[in-house]
Amino acid sequence: MTQLVLTDDEISVLLSTHKTVTNPRARWKQQSGSMQKNYKVKSTCGLHFVLYLRQNIRLEESFSCGLRYCHPEGKHKDVTLCRYNGNDHIHENPLEGKGKIYNQCHIHHATQRYMAAGRKAEHYAETTARYDDLQGAVLALCQDCHIDFPARTGPLSDVHNDMWGDDSKHDD
Repeated sequence: MTQLVLTDDEISVLLSTHKTVTNPRARWKQQSGSMQKNYKVKSTCGLHFVLYLRQNIRLEESFSCGLRYCHPEGKHKDVTLCRYNGNDHIHENPLEGKGKIYNQCHIHHATQRYMAAGRKAEHYAETTARYDDLQGAVLALCQDCHIDFPARTGPLSDVHNDMWGDDSKHDD
């Protein structure tokens, strides 16, 4: 089976198309030490995606959210287009050979180059200061990938406050 390789232009089109969440009431599920939530997302031109959220139960800085393109030929051709990670680990871009990202929030982007090299489509990553928690990462991802939620709904529930506490109660 040949691995799917998208061009950078195809990836850009998938990311820039307007999308809407179709199951805004998705629920958090606990699995393997993390809370997980998956939203179904559909573009205005009928393409399907999944917006996924992951939050480690023990380490607040260990989180990830991403956008996966659901290929019409089946899951074996699905591609993660981007992934927004926390600062709990070291990352390296092996094809660039320019050193490592040490414990900084970073954004992974799918690239034709990494796909053609047989790596994860979204292996390439760059550091960011746009967020420092899951909520900020999800908001950045939704903005970057043109994802809207139906009126009066949003990507996160109180589960983050349930796990880590609600600091707003202590504001002066």
